[in-house]
Amino acid sequence: MALHKLKFLEIVGRQMLKLRKHLNYSCGEMSRKLGLSKSGYYKNENGITFPRLDTLDLLQRDFDISMDWLIFNKGPMHYEERHPEKRDEKEFLNLEKVSSHVRELLEYMERDPLLQHEVLVHFYKYKERKAHQAPVSEEVTG
Repeated sequence: MALHKLKFLEIVGRQMLKLRKHLNYSCGEMSRKLGLSKSGYYKNENGITFPRLDTLDLLQRDFDISMDWLIFNKGPMHYEERHPEKRDEKEFLNLEKVSSHVRELLEYMERDPLLQHEVLVHFYKYKERKAHQAPVSEEVTG
């Protein structure tokens, strides 16, 4: 488990470095933009510590950074790159066919990126756990 945590911190740190280089900021500039001390930012970028929630929120809100990209290294760096043509939600997903519980969850996730992140973390853990489970045998012994 500790190895997974270290690898996870390393991935996020690499993404923080890519972001800083993409923005053409020095470590000092990036730490100031995020409201962090230089050493605090250095620890994030070098995979020693995980960024605080307020840092993640700032990256998402002010820099338009996708948490999927930053944390899971999946998809584009910026949210706007994900859906460039801004299509109507009902075209993308027929909400009339979705249960009221799922509709409510989607509405909350739309307003709160940190909730979206939490749901995605649980989803990816679930998906990985399912992938490692042995398939259920369809044979019936009798």
